[in-house]
Amino acid sequence: MRPPAVTTLLLVLALCATFTAAAEAATARSLCARTAVLRDSPEGFVIGRLYRPQRLQVQRRSANRRWALVVTRAGAAGWLPARSLCRA
Repeated sequence: MRPPAVTTLLLVLALCATFTAAAEAATARSLCARTAVLRDSPEGFVIGRLYRPQRLQVQRRSANRRWALVVTRAGAAGWLPARSLCRA
């Protein structure tokens, strides 16, 4: 059996991880590049083109952090280079 302090600490760490993941899950950003190509996967087929200053919801990033999965206001989802987005 764990001491209550250890159990409380584990609970707090789990909650912090959950809030961090939720905050990172959908972040509103603007497109800073003049244009960007929306793809079906990182380095995949082109499915659309976006123009500045389009507002996007960033859902997640690729493992190497170079690509961002975004959703437009119209509901189109796809990947674009993360460098195309304005910094927070």
